[in-house]
Amino acid sequence: MMGSDATITSTRHCRPRGIVNSIIATGLARLVINEERGVFAAGLSTKDENFGIHGVFDRHADKPSTSLANISVTDGDTGDHYRVLGVPIELFPFRNPVTNVIYNYVRFNHPAVKFETKELLIGDRAEIEIQQQLGAQIEREVELTKPVVHLGQMSLKIITSQKIEPGFRRESLCESSPLPILEQSEDFLV
Repeated sequence: MMGSDATITSTRHCRPRGIVNSIIATGLARLVINEERGVFAAGLSTKDENFGIHGVFDRHADKPSTSLANISVTDGDTGDHYRVLGVPIELFPFRNPVTNVIYNYVRFNHPAVKFETKELLIGDRAEIEIQQQLGAQIEREVELTKPVVHLGQMSLKIITSQKIEPGFRRESLCESSPLPILEQSEDFLV
């Protein structure tokens, strides 16, 4: 402990605020799902930004039409990654009147992620949409057997904060002064 003749050069008495990151975006999303594997991927395009969304879901045995998913969102501009856990996913069966095949419409209903299928692209239309908008890598990641693309509006509202640890005190000695200099700062640039 230093004596009372130590010089304090700087000090802050406020609480550290931390760093706040957020994504607030709404736009057209293209979603592909492999229901057998329980994985999905999507691309969200807004006027100014693009986001990649990947997720894994688990179907509940008692309610086969409802699942909870863990979703990972990547900001296309900054590369920042965000995770949203426990997103409820509902599947609604829809019978194609021409082919008589049953497809599922999808709805995500969570404060951070909202999506609802408005249109299904099937077969060649889905292949073209995947190649032009999502890329072949998405198709390989999800391992699609039957290409189906869900189109709809998606909204993201993800706000995260990171607390900065309180600053610490440092002692410096100067050749021209016999008194020690105490420094305290919560600025990460110091």
